Amino acid sequence: MGRIVRKLPKGKAFTLIELLVVIAIIAILIGLLLPAVQKVRAAAARTQCQNNLKQISLGVHSYAGTYKKVPPAEGLATGGYNGYKPTAGTSGSILFYLLPYIEQAPLYKQANGNSHNVGSAVVPVFLCPSDPSVTNAGSYGGCGVMQTDVIQRNGFGSSNYCGNVQVFMPNGPGSIQTSMPDGSSNVVMFAERFRNCSPASGGCTLPAWAWDTLINGGDAWSSPTFGATGAFNQMNQGGAQYNSGGVAFQAGPTAQQCNWYVTQGGHDGSMQVGMGDGSVRGVSQGVSVATWTNACTPGDGNPLASDWE
Repeated sequence: MGRIVRKLPKGKAFTLIELLVVIAIIAILIGLLLPAVQKVRAAAARTQCQNNLKQISLGVHSYAGTYKKVPPAEGLATGGYNGYKPTAGTSGSILFYLLPYIEQAPLYKQANGNSHNVGSAVVPVFLCPSDPSVTNAGSYGGCGVMQTDVIQRNGFGSSNYCGNVQVFMPNGPGSIQTSMPDGSSNVVMFAERFRNCSPASGGCTLPAWAWDTLINGGDAWSSPTFGATGAFNQMNQGGAQYNSGGVAFQAGPTAQQCNWYVTQGGHDGSMQVGMGDGSVRGVSQGVSVATWTNACTPGDGNPLASDWE
């Protein structure tokens, strides 16, 4: 007997229209998915910044527990500010003094008393992944150079976080209580700044954790601090302030829109801050200039208005 061969029906090929429909559906799905992915990434970056601020803020309390005073905004081993000499005759910024209290004791020891000796080091806890300004490395007059994923300020170590000078007075810092008489839960200790504030109008500021204004000369633009004007003579020639021109701070600006006269963070709608009690909160961009200024001024005696909540 001969073999019976059955012919299978030929498969129907996609028409061009059907293929275009499938492509369109895939494109729509991707378009719907991307915003969700971006939101997840933004939320993760915000959480990382909050964790960093938490560690830094709690580091202040650990420091104060050891020395019975908060660290200075900046310290100088020789002469100091108005005769005040910081911990063990060392020179550096507040972030430098906090290194042993944020699990960076070996780096602090390596500095041998001078933050400039370790300024090329990258300290992850000082960097916020939400900062969009790192993409501007070298794009504005060569202000920044890209090194190991961050902008290094001429070898003085980039930072996204800045200390409130009037809390960390360098000419004689007080205890947690005396440095924040309005109550630690009502005072901002740390705020955010872009690592490379280079607006489209030109110029730049590059805050750095290993910068020391007295050693380097000049002003406080590169210092990882804010609110220096009027706080003490050596740093009153510039630097980010509590407010400027009716602006309290910037929340989520582009790198080109950066305003170096105030603090700025890369999160849409809010500024992440470290409070005096060690807590971290997001301050809405809708807060008034007066309320923000009161929250940053540690001893003005003014209660915080309802827009702070």
